[in-house]
Amino acid sequence: MKNFLLLVISLFLGLLNAQPFESDNSMFNPSGVPSLSFSQPRFADLDNDNDFDMVLGSLSNAPIYFENIGTRQNPKFQKDESVLSGINSIDAEMGVFADLDNDGKLDFISGGYTGIHFYKNVGDIQNPMFSEAENPFTNLNVGNTPVPTFSDLDSDGDLDMAVGLGEDGSVIFYENTGNAEMPVFSENNSTLFFDVGLYAYPLFYDLNEDGAVDLLVGRDGFNFYYYENTGDSANYNWTSKNSVFQNLGSDTYWNSPSLVDMNGDNKTDLIYGTADGPIKYYTNSSSNSTPVWQQNSSLFGGSIDIGGASSPTFYDFDNDGDYDLLSGSQLGSVKYFENIGTKESPAWKDRSALFSIIDHSIYSSVTAGDINNDMLPDLFVGDLSGNVYLHIQTQNGFVQTNSGITKTFGGFSVPRLIDIDYDNDLDLVVGNEDGELFLFENQGNPDSAVWVERPEIFQDILISGGNAVPTLADLDNDGDLDLMTGNLFGDIKFYNYTIDGWRENNQLFEEIYVDQNSAPALADLDNDGDLDLVIGDYEGTFHYYRNLNITSVETKDEIPTKFELLQNYPNPFNPSTSIEYSVPSSEYVSLKVYDILGNEVAALVNEQKDSGKYRVNFNASSLASGIYIYKIQAGSFIQTRKMMLIK
Repeated sequence: MKNFLLLVISLFLGLLNAQPFESDNSMFNPSGVPSLSFSQPRFADLDNDNDFDMVLGSLSNAPIYFENIGTRQNPKFQKDESVLSGINSIDAEMGVFADLDNDGKLDFISGGYTGIHFYKNVGDIQNPMFSEAENPFTNLNVGNTPVPTFSDLDSDGDLDMAVGLGEDGSVIFYENTGNAEMPVFSENNSTLFFDVGLYAYPLFYDLNEDGAVDLLVGRDGFNFYYYENTGDSANYNWTSKNSVFQNLGSDTYWNSPSLVDMNGDNKTDLIYGTADGPIKYYTNSSSNSTPVWQQNSSLFGGSIDIGGASSPTFYDFDNDGDYDLLSGSQLGSVKYFENIGTKESPAWKDRSALFSIIDHSIYSSVTAGDINNDMLPDLFVGDLSGNVYLHIQTQNGFVQTNSGITKTFGGFSVPRLIDIDYDNDLDLVVGNEDGELFLFENQGNPDSAVWVERPEIFQDILISGGNAVPTLADLDNDGDLDLMTGNLFGDIKFYNYTIDGWRENNQLFEEIYVDQNSAPALADLDNDGDLDLVIGDYEGTFHYYRNLNITSVETKDEIPTKFELLQNYPNPFNPSTSIEYSVPSSEYVSLKVYDILGNEVAALVNEQKDSGKYRVNFNASSLASGIYIYKIQAGSFIQTRKMMLIK
């Protein structure tokens, strides 16, 4: 009989293998434009179809090109990864388009860790192709992460440049002493315009349409600096007029601006990126000489981004028959998004203010359930400290209460409430930083919980990559609960519960992963009778995968298929952070850390490594705040990433 059951299970799993989860980003991001940390949007009509396309820079990715597939009056952006595919993220945190060689085609000029790079458009005016060309910026002292902007500021027929510097915060002007076809930029022909603090984001634009180019500057602080050019088209004279953008960017920072007529009404609009990632869009409802700004959240809006370390869980918190979304966050608060749509088509409204009293250590996580059977949902909250905290809801709000659980889980505790033993009360499962899972069975009753640890339940499970974020549900509809977890690598780990106990499955979700710190949750969000998958991540966003009736498949050994260097975690950090890397075959590995001047500050790995995934800790307690570069070399494989130390 046992062999027969195993055969039936194998056949069933193989059949379901043909039905994958389907990604549907519109569930949490209707616009299709992602929210990326330290976003920097810039615009140009790259394909010569009389509307504005977008390039979106960010901290950890190479710039992404979005074609405007809508119209000049009603833009709609669609990602096209082929246009900028040859550009490395280390060379380009952001980029702008300008015809730098006067051939009638827009070229791409990037700013990144390695300075400013010039990519010539070797395609045509409708089908751009970019190839790195001889660099006219090589000898400029622009440091790391420079932000260029171009305009013919002196009306001599060629493009001049202003550059915002990173750690310095200066805006430096470089006059083009060459010509329109062959630009020449040098330190001997440079002028310090302004110093706005740190990380200047300048933009040339004739806002008031008087023929003289003005200057708008974002920075690592709030708001904007605006300088109106009160000279003429050939002789600039800057007059501070910050009032033109008064109160804009006051609730975000590291604001990186663009000015463009986004809706085709012949009035300039403001679009800017932010540190957290969401793109802000303000239309001009007045005139270009006296703009009046009105926020528009439809074009880039709708993307739910909590700022960092999203960790979703779903619960009908308002008892209206559909799932609401709760999440922990990087800063330790609890986020709540009420479903104001329907069971079949959710729509999310931020109601996080209801949980403003709850605030623990950083990297919080949350789970909801009625602990005391009073018809009000209660909360367990975990955080980086490794503790779990119980918040009982009363008619007057939440009250933190002693749960009776004194165990400290060793860091990055993630609680989940589930009736794991089907006895009509809620039990507690907790994951931790080391990849361990813990079960506390409720041996009391629905009115009064008594938590008893059951170490034998998950004793054989250790989540590789650590930072285990568990969720339990009957994914294969066989009457028992299966286990899914995230990890630091961004993978999804799945354990199907069979007659032989937990059976690890490495195939079902091998094509589903996020960049870092995956946090899965399961809920039927389209009301079609099966469980859909939602994944939170380090960026603070949510990824939705619609379930087309799939479950587990046969097990496959977990061996890395490629060399890979992951983003450190946490980032920014103080003073310690972890760095993960993968080695597909035995190789001598070197992993070193450098400051922004290229000086080696730490050698973390320098030895032969077998195939596998590895994690190493970097303690920067003796170093100063700033940006650092870590570089891995394994045979011919070389990769670098940036990280930020903030003390």
